[in-house]
Amino acid sequence: MLRSTDFWKDEGETSLMLQEKGFIQSEGIEKIIERTSKWFELAGLKREEIKIVEFSTDEPERIFVLDAERTFSNDINKKKLVKILTHLKKEFGDYQQGLSFVASFLMLTMDENENVALMTKINSMLPGYWRHEAIDFGTSAFTLYHILQQTHPSITKHLESNCIDAGTFCQKWFLGLCVHLLPFKYLFQFFEKFLVGGVEYLYKFSLALFTVLEKRILEAKNPQVIFALLRFDESEIKDEEIFQQILDKSDTIDISTYDLKEISKDVYERNLKKRIESAHKVHANVEVIEDCQWCLDNFPEFYCLECKELVCQDCLDASPTGPNETHKEDSHTLISMEEYENDREKYKQKPTTTIEKLTKDLEDLKV
Repeated sequence: MLRSTDFWKDEGETSLMLQEKGFIQSEGIEKIIERTSKWFELAGLKREEIKIVEFSTDEPERIFVLDAERTFSNDINKKKLVKILTHLKKEFGDYQQGLSFVASFLMLTMDENENVALMTKINSMLPGYWRHEAIDFGTSAFTLYHILQQTHPSITKHLESNCIDAGTFCQKWFLGLCVHLLPFKYLFQFFEKFLVGGVEYLYKFSLALFTVLEKRILEAKNPQVIFALLRFDESEIKDEEIFQQILDKSDTIDISTYDLKEISKDVYERNLKKRIESAHKVHANVEVIEDCQWCLDNFPEFYCLECKELVCQDCLDASPTGPNETHKEDSHTLISMEEYENDREKYKQKPTTTIEKLTKDLEDLKV
């Protein structure tokens, strides 16, 4: 994609490219493509394993069209992303939006066949992560939290006091692999380290992040600031050197003393099993909400008692009075996702209508 004549004109201002910050242009496109060509070897993927893919011509799912619309400006690029997502959903048996983040990033330097091959390899490294009911991701999130309680107990206490659940703050690190978070200069390094280290590297990166940002996190007085730090918002992270410090620190983190399999079993029994069983019991009577009910994009991180809706921190920051300006003041009474999930019957939800409007707006996009 980077080699296309009108790439910068078409895609230079899209959400995917916001973190490019001149890195590709300063390094040179050919150098960047050569660099990512080595990622297959880093992941243990042989060139002969990259096959010609027979892509489906079936009508694409609505969510793929929506995600493509949010990612690219050029219709051809949208169609390519939809084609890739349709194939990966069929191969993986399920879909989660982080898959779109990573696939679109790889599209910058790889053709469709290379993209599918590396995405398939990454999916094997993150088994069960890119699923609607991402139990394995949740288990990994609580495994990280368990380790964090041992290494940084003051941080976990501070997170708990601000109603921040283990499953909310590492979604974009684990599921989206930091796409849309890290500037490209550091995102390329992150990917290279992840392709070698897999899930264990995600733990090391997360622990390094908390180590480098510990003082800032503990000084934060509200969950909005904490989330802004954890997703690297420019409002809080003004010095990019911090990202290099985190990456360098991740190379020194040792988690070999932790029995990750045993910890995973334990946290599943203690933290996830009850939630999953409860969710299954009420599934027939509860509207299924995949994303934040305001943007239909991010994962929800809170339930607002006034709005009666699940909402992400990004939306709270962008629209403090709500999508329909229903709040007179910039305040919301929020509870954590854990508290919400423990008593879904108590907290009712408003129907989500935005998805119908978005679908109508995109009816004319032929894919």
